[in-house]
Amino acid sequence: MLPVGSPSPGSTAACRHSPGALDDETLRYLLVGRENLLGEMLEELDQASRSGTPRFFLLTGSHGAGKSHLLSLLYHRVQGELSERVIPVRLAEEEYSIFRASDFFLRVLEEMGIDTSTIAALDDDPLVRDVAVDTLTEAAAGRQIAIFADNVHELFTQMDSSETQALRSIFQRTDLFSVVASAPSLFPGVADHDEPFYNFFRVFHLRELEHAEAKELMQRVARLDGNTAFIENFPDYEPGIEGLLHLAGGSPRLAVQAYEAVSRCGTRDMGVVFFRMMDEQTPYYREVFGRLPGQRRLIFDTILSADTPLTPKDIAERARLNPATVTAQLRRLEADGYVVSRPMRKRTSYEVRDRLFWLWRAMRRPAGRDRVSALIEFLEAWHERGASHAAGTRAQMARLSLDRAREELLDGNEANGLSLIGEAYVHAEDLDPGTVRRITAGFLKGIVGEGRVGVIKSAVRGIVASGGAGFEGFLKPVADAVAIVEANNTRLYYTRLQPEERAVVAGIVRVITGSEELAPGL
Repeated sequence: MLPVGSPSPGSTAACRHSPGALDDETLRYLLVGRENLLGEMLEELDQASRSGTPRFFLLTGSHGAGKSHLLSLLYHRVQGELSERVIPVRLAEEEYSIFRASDFFLRVLEEMGIDTSTIAALDDDPLVRDVAVDTLTEAAAGRQIAIFADNVHELFTQMDSSETQALRSIFQRTDLFSVVASAPSLFPGVADHDEPFYNFFRVFHLRELEHAEAKELMQRVARLDGNTAFIENFPDYEPGIEGLLHLAGGSPRLAVQAYEAVSRCGTRDMGVVFFRMMDEQTPYYREVFGRLPGQRRLIFDTILSADTPLTPKDIAERARLNPATVTAQLRRLEADGYVVSRPMRKRTSYEVRDRLFWLWRAMRRPAGRDRVSALIEFLEAWHERGASHAAGTRAQMARLSLDRAREELLDGNEANGLSLIGEAYVHAEDLDPGTVRRITAGFLKGIVGEGRVGVIKSAVRGIVASGGAGFEGFLKPVADAVAIVEANNTRLYYTRLQPEERAVVAGIVRVITGSEELAPGL
């Protein structure tokens, strides 16, 4: 049964990825984790309309972070609650014909339903711009105009500095316009000191959803779709979904795609779900690659293809490029939001900013698929609830041996503990690999929770010795967590782990230490 006031089932199936096409009621129902930010921005625009002091906001966040959703919802809220003092104007998500300030204001007029043919016919472009602004001032009749612009970085790329300077001058001179814009990250047009819009916008970075928020969003979408099977089976899906969120992050779009993939696959196998999700990213990421010129694309793909972050020297050697060229192109890639630098004492490493992009690229390579598959298997087993209670006589015998092994190891009887671990995997020889992984994860979680590094190392060593080389890769996140705790060094997150591994390993480190002291930085 849907909550009171929620939209009708099936109302979002065709336009879930185009928030601008959704009605206000549906947008409100699907907003999770950003309610306070929405309220803050609405209050600011209300104050701006009362004081005559415009506001300029920039929402940043990676692909799928929910920028368009929030912009659309804020637009509807302004339209419904502030219309006496504010005229909201929503530009298209892609504006390919705005190259001058005059184009910008003509588009605003068109969205307000005002004929622009006479103005556009004027011979002098500065005159077109000034008449357009005068017409907007007259049409506003004392109200402010709030302009909502998705992908503002693309607009700035299309306009040269003289046109962006003209745009800023009008914003400052008239006090008529507020702007709520979005971009994947800070970009040169607002981040470079010599650009007209440097330090002009108040920046809000959209964080990833917490796991509980992402799962709530999935269930809300299911209710809208009338997908009762997903709601009923959610407890079975939840451990795998938890693992998937640890792997790929908590963007709203990811949460929706995970829900859709689980619904289509009808399986608890998150490996199948994840592979389908990554395949669906292909058109978008191919388009991103297509935008980059040759050398920059080569450098970016070199970073994407690496197992760990790379220094400029590493990149130059792998890409067979001049180091000075690599350094210059890295600065551009970072400014444009493709990569992020990690200063580490005397060296700086670079990695892709969008972790889903790395995961997508990894899935295009056999070695990458194997690596990601191993991590998914670990996460599925690690987040399984009641994993240690696997059914079957042999499973029960293995579990009981591991329970006794845990007691012996914690009591300091390492030899007995390792012997019992060996006994457990003899019982497990005929079990399917998934069951063995779940039993193993349940055993290790009990030991990790005690926070005793020496005991954890003994347990891992015993498992690898008894279960074969395959367990070495499966237990890599635990081994990495132990290494970080032993070294008391957070730099290891960046010198030996990819972003999606960091979240997993950091969670284990927190359990071992019982604190946030060794959590990775931003």
